[in-house]
This record gives sequence, C-alpha cells and structure tokens, in this order.
Amino acid sequence: MAKFTDSLGTLLSKFKIGINGVTLKDSSGNLLIRNTGDTADANVTAAKLLNTGNTIDIGTTNVLSVSKNTTQSGALTIIYPAAKATDGQVIAQKAGTAAGTIEFEFVSAAATSQCLSVDTTALAFGSGTTVTMFNLPANAVVEAVRVVIDTAFSGAPSMSVGISGAASKYLSSTQVDLTAAALTIFEVYPGRSPVGTAEALQISYTAGGAAAGAARVEIDYSIPS
Repeated sequence: MAKFTDSLGTLLSKFKIGINGVTLKDSSGNLLIRNTGDTADANVTAAKLLNTGNTIDIGTTNVLSVSKNTTQSGALTIIYPAAKATDGQVIAQKAGTAAGTIEFEFVSAAATSQCLSVDTTALAFGSGTTVTMFNLPANAVVEAVRVVIDTAFSGAPSMSVGISGAASKYLSSTQVDLTAAALTIFEVYPGRSPVGTAEALQISYTAGGAAAGAARVEIDYSIPS
C-alpha cells in the first residue's frame, strides 16, 4: 500500500480515486466529479449538503433554481409531506409547528370559512330568457345580489335571480329597474338559509322590447363555518 504524506495537490487538472473510481476534475475553477471513463457526471452520496450560497440549480437546460430569501433573519426548516397527495388536494401549513419550521400537509381544499366570493354575470338587452350564472356551492349563503346598470335599458325589460322552479329566490323583478340611469346600483340582501346541495343560479329575463342596455349581476356568497 502506498502512502502519501503532506500531499497538497497535483499539477494535473484531474485526480482519480482508485482504478475504477471516480475522477475529481477542475473545470475553470469548478470541481467536477466524473465517472470512471470521464464521460458523464457521477453521483455524490453524503449525509448532509452544506451550501454556503443562496441558490441551488437543478439541470443544465431549463434550469430549476431554488433560492433562499436574502432577508431571512434566522434558521428555517422546511418539512414536506411523507407521500403523494390524493388528486385534487392542496398543500397547507400544518398546525402546531415549532418556531422557525414550515411543515406542509395535504388537505382536501383550502379553507373557505369566512371567505367572501363574488361571481359576476353580464346581462344585455338581447340576452335570452334564461341566463346561466354559476353553481352556488353546497352550504353557501348568498350575502348580497347586486345589479349594476352600465347602460340604461330601453323598453320595459324585467329580470329576477333564482333557480329553476324558483326564479325569484334571490332577487325579484320588483327589486330592480333595468331602465334606470347608467351607474345605478340595486343591492338586495336575501337573508336565506344555506342549502345542503349546490344550486345552479340563473337570471330570468324578459326583454320587453328593449333595443339597448347592459348590466352586471354580482353575487356575493360565503360558506360559513
């Protein structure tokens, strides 16, 4: 067995470990770890990677860069879930994690409790008698129905907001005047209890000879906890 004492380096641009081992190679000041034949990069196995920079690049084309926030003021540990999520789940911060730790978990959906959502549907003088709006989620409460007149309607049109079989459930035709001046807003608070199933909301419209006019119908809704 040969023994080298106080070996400081080599004048060559590469250093091979063992007969069939990897090669340590210099490339313009960067260290490369190459396979036995020097035809491709070799794998590296270590207990921990200590990167003194702020970025890790993955790949040589279409590079994926993972970077540290340069304003980070303390140690931070990120822990990912142990397995793949069920399709459709989202990732969220796990409750009860320690300071300086971000631990993710998969949940069925992002929390919607106390979040207000708004859906907007356009209504024009030439719209059909039934204008599809959106599917109101199960257990949702319609907080407000708002009709914004963008262009005053001519003729004697009317509209209501509801569902099939209950056309005026959330807004009746007596609560809005489509012939009002532009920028007029009609707002109604239905105050109805939530329904345990989704509802397909729709606008029921009667043109009444209208030859001009445009409005927006906005629905504010939430899913209470």
